[in-house]
Amino acid sequence: MKKESLTKRKIKEAALFLFNEEGTLPTTTNHIAKYAKISTGNLYYHYKNKEQIIEDIYIKMSEEFDQLNSFDKLLNSENPIKELSNAYDRFGELFYKYRFMMRDSSVLIALYENIKDIFLERERLRISQIENLIEFFIQKDIFIPLSQEEIKLNAKLNWFISTYWQNFITIDSKITKETIKEMKEVVFKTNIIPLLTKKGKILFEEI
Repeated sequence: MKKESLTKRKIKEAALFLFNEEGTLPTTTNHIAKYAKISTGNLYYHYKNKEQIIEDIYIKMSEEFDQLNSFDKLLNSENPIKELSNAYDRFGELFYKYRFMMRDSSVLIALYENIKDIFLERERLRISQIENLIEFFIQKDIFIPLSQEEIKLNAKLNWFISTYWQNFITIDSKITKETIKEMKEVVFKTNIIPLLTKKGKILFEEI
């Protein structure tokens, strides 16, 4: 794998800070170059436009998500519900680090076709992973039995809340660590707790 240049890393770090603090739409490549303390020409040597920078950052976020290895940890845990709670805490830290993506995802998908394609590919993967996790919980008598249609609907709802809750919050507020925590609480109250069996409730009490 080709080693990433120091300049490219500086560009992404500067862009991530500005996107998080100022928003993706107001931030220009000139702003990013100035914050990274490089020339605009140097930035354009590494990236053709702002879209490519956003795309690179989103791919980096997805790679960090995969590196958490959360689904394997869940499948091998003595208490999968407790591990699920821990996983959401780890997700929350990642979501806060890349909070501009959580806030601006709908706009970015509408504006940039390539980012939309990557996002949809990741979305299909994540929903499939959630479906597999629900089936695992059912097999382990942690969740009550569900039909395939109910499993698919629950997985989509889980993904929707996890992905778009911060988008909803920013209508009249800012993304904070507390709003990220609130997203976890909503997922558990709507998608996890109502499905717990007697065994599942006992596991939940250990959180």
